[in-house]
Parts: sequence; structure tokens; C-alpha cells
Amino acid sequence: MIEPLRTLSWSTWLGWQIESNWADLRLVLLYLVVKPICGSLMLVCMFFAVKYAAANGAVPTRVPPEFLPYIYVSNACYGLVGAVMFGMSYVVISDRESYRMLKYIFISPAQFQAYFVGRGLARALEGVVGGVITISAGLAVPEIRDALHFSSFDPLWLIVFLAIGTVMLWSCGMLLASAVLNMARNAMFLSEGIAGVIYFLSGVVFPISVLPPWLQAIGMALPTTYWLEGMRRAITGPPPPGSPLAASPLASWTNTELALALAGTTVVLVALSQWFYRWSVNRAWRNGRIEETTGM
Repeated sequence: MIEPLRTLSWSTWLGWQIESNWADLRLVLLYLVVKPICGSLMLVCMFFAVKYAAANGAVPTRVPPEFLPYIYVSNACYGLVGAVMFGMSYVVISDRESYRMLKYIFISPAQFQAYFVGRGLARALEGVVGGVITISAGLAVPEIRDALHFSSFDPLWLIVFLAIGTVMLWSCGMLLASAVLNMARNAMFLSEGIAGVIYFLSGVVFPISVLPPWLQAIGMALPTTYWLEGMRRAITGPPPPGSPLAASPLASWTNTELALALAGTTVVLVALSQWFYRWSVNRAWRNGRIEETTGM
């Protein structure tokens, strides 16, 4: 029990040092503030551009005001998905291709899976800080400030969805990292491609009700869909009646039903990720993938 915790603590520290590039803490904090705010300003500017175009008849439909808090909070929460899931898979690429240390970590007394989890925790810290800063900066926009009031904020459900979501993100990250272990080339594009698919199908920038029925079915099978919906409700509350956002298949679900659906899909993911991790590590060791470098 002590050895995995030791590996976890040291890999988290190492991950933080690598992500911060061993820079001065003040520069790192400045980067953590500027990066999410600039990304969020893009969404805000896009929303007001479309709203202005709709007001002048350039587009046929009116943009509902509740759509800005929807995409803003979704994007802030999705930063945590990208940081953990795709950060864990990128550990294999960087440690094997750039630092060429993965093979030494594998044969060391360190717990291999705990090492990945620790590196993912370092990225999770960056994602949490970025999400908090993003939502805090959104208070400067009236449309977002009106949606982020204390009457709609539910801290208990926020803790529940964060707790279950942490396990879900860990299992998804292990699935991607395990797959990358057996990929000699183009492993980076796997993570980026899956990131785009999840971003599109999980209802980050628009409700999944606008998708074709067969894509809605795929989106409803993704645990990130339930997690993002739960996080939005915990922060901004349910969508107002009559809103286009209320047409989502999940709009009629209670928070309890969302949490149960998220927990059920997470249990399946955990079992699948542990089986796939063991199979992938054994296959990668037999085929020499752990010490293989491709010059990327």
C-alpha cells in the first residue's frame, strides 16, 4: 500500500514540474490565468457575433440568452476532461519518445499504473484551476452572471458529480494510455481525434437534441454526456422551461437519475479499463513497444 502512494506522490510532483516546465511559480500562475480566460473569451465573442447577426437578420433564428452560460460552463468543465484523459495518454508519448524514460519506469519498483494516475492528477490540478478561473471570469459578462447565482448553485450535487467524474476520467485516461502503449506511430492523433469526438457528441457546445437520432444514441452512451449535464445543473441549475436547451433528452432526468447513469457507465469503464490495461501492458512488453522510439 505504501509503494503505490509513494509512486503516486512522486509522479504527481514530476507531472507538475513537467507541465510547468520547471518555471517560476509566478509565471506558471500567470499562464494558468491567461490561458483559460483567452479560450473563454473566444466563446463569448462568437456568441455575441451570432447574436448580433441574428438581431440584424443575417441568420434566421434568434439566439436564446441562456445558450451562452450553457456553452461557457460546458467548456470550463470539458477542460478537466481534456486535461486528465488526454494528458494521461500523452504521458506515454512524451516519456517514451521525448524523454525515453518509460522503459526504466516500467522495470523500476514504481507501480506503473500509479505513475500514470499521478501524472494525470497533475494535469487535473491544472484543469480544475483553469475551470474555476474561467467561471470566475465569466461573472464579468451579464448573461453569465445572471445564470451563476446562489439560488441555482448546488454544492452537494457538484461534489457528487465531481467524485464520480474523477473515477470516470481516470478509467477513460487509462483506456487511452493503454491503447497508446501499443501504437508505434500516430498515437498523438488518437487522443486528439477522440477529444474531438467527445467534444462533439457530449453536448459541450450545443444540446445533443440537435444531432441525428443515431448520433444521439452514441452520445447517450458516453459517460461524459451525463457528467457534463450534471455539472451544468449543479452550477447553473436546469434549463428554463420552453428553452431550446430543454429539448435535450436529458432535460427531464432528475439529478439522481443522472448520477446513477454516470455511476453505472463508470463501473463498466473501470472494469473495462483494468482488463484492457493488463492486456495492453503484457502485449506491449512482449512486442517491445515500451522501449521503442519512433523519432517523433
